[in-house]
Amino acid sequence: PTDEAVALSIPDPTNPRYSYAAGKIISEIMALNYGRKHFERVLIFRPHNVYGPDMGWEHVLPQFILRAVDLIKDNPEGTLEFPIKGDGKQTRAFVYIDDFIEGVVCMLDKGQHLNIYHIGNPDEIEIREVAKKVVGYFGRQVNIIAGNAREGETPRRCPDISKLKKLGYEPRVSFDEGIIPTAGWYAENADKRKNKT
Repeated sequence: PTDEAVALSIPDPTNPRYSYAAGKIISEIMALNYGRKHFERVLIFRPHNVYGPDMGWEHVLPQFILRAVDLIKDNPEGTLEFPIKGDGKQTRAFVYIDDFIEGVVCMLDKGQHLNIYHIGNPDEIEIREVAKKVVGYFGRQVNIIAGNAREGETPRRCPDISKLKKLGYEPRVSFDEGIIPTAGWYAENADKRKNKT
């Protein structure tokens, strides 16, 4: 698990995949250095794979849920052939939106000026298991089809939330619990997406 003290780096500035990370690094440095002189209180939080109903269309969970919806339409019976990037052994740690909000509130109430806090859930899950649980929500079996991994793919992402836990934060919603309202919302609203994934 990664704590707040781990060095920030951009492995390949020419890879568009890292533009998100670069933007966050720049923003943190600006906030901390400007905040030293010009603000009484600056707090930085780092969200780690927040998910839930109506949380956008481009993240892994909405994409998997919508892919499952489309596959079920085309294959009303039998095992679904489910393609993913890479072999699916890479892990992520997802935090449900309600827990994330509680983490932000905890940080705002008790966090210290010029401090950084990871907000997430340290429970890791393999991406292939995520796909199985998403398809399982719909009562179907799945055959995971491994594909080429994205360039710059990270094999593991897991936050160390010890710092925020010392302030009283404790995530309560498991992935198995959080996927139910999340998958339900995206399935019911699949027609609202702009482009099929």
